Amino acid sequence: MIHKELVLNFLKNKSFLDVLFYLSFFASVMVSLFLDKKYLLYCLPVVIFIILLNYISLTKKKANLVFVFALFAVVASDSLSFYCFEDCFMWITLLTSTYLVCSTILLIKYLDKRKLKSLLSISLLIGFLLVAYLLYAILELLINYIPDHLLFFTFLCASSLAVYLITISMVYVNDNYDNGVLLLISGIFYFFQFALSPINEFLFYNRTFTVLIIIAHILSIYLFMKFIAQTKVITSRDIKENYF
Repeated sequence: MIHKELVLNFLKNKSFLDVLFYLSFFASVMVSLFLDKKYLLYCLPVVIFIILLNYISLTKKKANLVFVFALFAVVASDSLSFYCFEDCFMWITLLTSTYLVCSTILLIKYLDKRKLKSLLSISLLIGFLLVAYLLYAILELLINYIPDHLLFFTFLCASSLAVYLITISMVYVNDNYDNGVLLLISGIFYFFQFALSPINEFLFYNRTFTVLIIIAHILSIYLFMKFIAQTKVITSRDIKENYF
């Protein structure tokens, strides 16, 4: 009874679209947990579409068409992934790269150019090297299972991810935004699902992996949407007004 009241109180303070998102998110996790993954083809695009509606609702007439286009690329990529992952691998990598490039473009305006030189700290460089090493390890693990003519698209996708994660790191380390942690968590979730998805498809399929991939995939896009929809770009003038 107490749990029911907590849930009702939580939902009471949420918008209709937020409630729809939570319900569709829960439905997708349940489908991935108890049904064949092919049924995700029917529910996961619905979640992405609700995220799109939420984004439009939050931004009103200021919605960026680049993000709208990126979400359509995600829907197409997800649909192909659950329909024929291996046969459509080239298109999946291209569509995933499209989403990552679009997301990186959206983040560029949040970079503080005055701090770019100072960001090249030892800790950040170590982080970059760690990401590069993890991507290399994953690619080396999968290279024997990916046809030679698809290697270029695989490296293109991995490179797009690396640039995306580096951009997220630079925005976060700038420390200009209170909700920068949302962006950081979004990047971590995306890297997790990006690394686990091909392993789950090519090397070792496991239902638990599928559930984790779905959770990370949805949360990464949702948190990224929240950041770009609710975070106002801070200009040099804003910083001067706050500190002087």
